Amino acid sequence: MKKYIYLFLFMALAFASCERLMMPKPKKYSPTQLFEEVWSKMNTGYAYFESKGIDWDSIHNEYMFKIADTFNTQQVYDTLSQMLNILQDDGISLNAGFAQSYYKKQTFYKENFNKQLLEKTYWLGAEKTGPLLYKVIDSCGYIYYGDFNQDVTDAQINVVIDRLKGLGGKKGLILDVRNNPGGKYDNMFTLFKHMGYDTAGYDYSVYLYQSAYKKGPARDDFTDYVGTFMDKNNEKKFAKKIRVLTNRGMLGVGNLFATGSQGFFNVRTMGDTTGGGNCGLTTSYELSNSWILTFPSTKVRTAGGFFMNDGVAPDSTIHTTATDEAAGKDTIIEAAIDNIWGR
Repeated sequence: MKKYIYLFLFMALAFASCERLMMPKPKKYSPTQLFEEVWSKMNTGYAYFESKGIDWDSIHNEYMFKIADTFNTQQVYDTLSQMLNILQDDGISLNAGFAQSYYKKQTFYKENFNKQLLEKTYWLGAEKTGPLLYKVIDSCGYIYYGDFNQDVTDAQINVVIDRLKGLGGKKGLILDVRNNPGGKYDNMFTLFKHMGYDTAGYDYSVYLYQSAYKKGPARDDFTDYVGTFMDKNNEKKFAKKIRVLTNRGMLGVGNLFATGSQGFFNVRTMGDTTGGGNCGLTTSYELSNSWILTFPSTKVRTAGGFFMNDGVAPDSTIHTTATDEAAGKDTIIEAAIDNIWGR
């Protein structure tokens, strides 16, 4: 019996030893090595050094003396976060597991969006299909779409178009995307397919925006800008007159939707400048200590060649007023209705 016990103990110890041998050893790193790794990955991959006008080499020379191998984990995290925040880009983040750092731009803009007022007045009695909330206001269709992460389909849009026409919304359409935090590109393109309108014998492509992609390690090693277009298609269209409502609460893909909408000949954007932020693709890199560094790696501009980091200005700038809100009115919606009617 003792032989079996000894044999079992021997095998257990042997397996434990093998497990220790097979388990990968955690990588050793020093704070200064981690600093060099973060600086280097940004140096070869970040997209907007040119537009930021920041000398990344001088940042290296400054921060190499601000970090030491005697630093604890929190000190390393704080110092690297401080260095990354110099770029003032909310598309950059450093995820350490116990905390995630990203740049938060202080803004003091008018909100131009009173959800409580909308719920009490304009959204009262509205219908909803998928993520689209809609009704008819003064013979104009009205749709609110608040999040590009909420999937919308062609079939859902077709239902909404038919329903708005049946309810008498034939004068035009107000597409309200204010306070949309961005999300999936696919949903943006689904909406674009239903903009414009079919004119017999007239073919067109709408220039939405342009992008340049990283092709090498040098800071300026990008492809030429490539345009993104929306071709004429056979999808059911919203209306002949479309007014897209924008404000500072629109971020990321919301910027692309605003500038892309301006390319359609039957669309005008109305409201405030969008909130800006990263509009392109990002790269996430696992550092040697398992922290995750994320940054924009694609440059995106409007069709006219302007960066959208600080937002996209509307065709018509309109702000909500306290007087209108006190009267239960949304100034921007009312202006869009008047514009559709030609008042």
